[in-house]
Amino acid sequence: MTLTKNKLSYRLKRLLLIVFATIIIALMIWFILFFNKESENKEKFSADVPIVKISILNGCGIEGAAAEVKNYLINNNINKIDVISWGNIERDMFIYGKSIIVVKKRNKKKLEYLMQITGINRRIFAVDEDIIEDMQIILGRDYKTIFN
Repeated sequence: MTLTKNKLSYRLKRLLLIVFATIIIALMIWFILFFNKESENKEKFSADVPIVKISILNGCGIEGAAAEVKNYLINNNINKIDVISWGNIERDMFIYGKSIIVVKKRNKKKLEYLMQITGINRRIFAVDEDIIEDMQIILGRDYKTIFN
C-alpha cells in the first residue's frame, strides 16, 4: 500500500507538531530549573553573610537622597543590611557622579553581598576598625538607577 501525498503531509505535520511541542516543554523545564537555581544561590549566599552595617551618605547633592535609599532598603526587605546612619557627606562636597562603596572593615563576604544587592561595583578601601559601620555607600547622581 502506498501513501498518498495528503496522508504523508498529514503525518509530517503531526510529527513536526510533536517535535515542536517537545522542544517547547523542554525549554520551559530548563527555564524553571535555571531560575530556581539562581534564587537558591542568592538565598545560600545571603545565609552565609553576617549582617552588614552601613552608612548611606549623600554625595550627589540631591536633597533627601540618603533617606530615600534608606527607605528603599527597609521597604524592600533587603535582608542582612542594618542602616546605622544616613545624611550628607561632610563639608557638603557633592561631587559624586557615580555611587561608590567605601569599605571600612575588611570582610570579603559582606562586600560581595553589598555589591550584589546594590549593583554598585565601584569601591574604595578606607579601612578603620574603630568605626561602627562595615561599609559606607556614597550616593552619586546615578543612585536613582540603582535604587529604583
